[in-house]
Amino acid sequence: MGFFSRLLIPRSVRRAAHPGRAVKRAVTPKVVKKASRALHPLDNAVYSVQRSAATAIRSGGKRKAPVFRHGNCDVNHRSAEAAARCKNP
Repeated sequence: MGFFSRLLIPRSVRRAAHPGRAVKRAVTPKVVKKASRALHPLDNAVYSVQRSAATAIRSGGKRKAPVFRHGNCDVNHRSAEAAARCKNP
């Protein structure tokens, strides 16, 4: 699948365009899938670069939600109130 189609068309639409592929993926054992992916490390590298670039372009305008922390608590709280209510030290 080309870079531009990955960039412009949502994944759900691309998957729906090939219903037979979904059946084939469901029937194939996980061990076989992992082995076939391991055979093509260069293809995997190219695909991962294309996918990360397309994802970065598509989600460029979205901002991350703020995170509130306190003390040495390792939980990311969604609000200051939640951080104040937290029982962790």
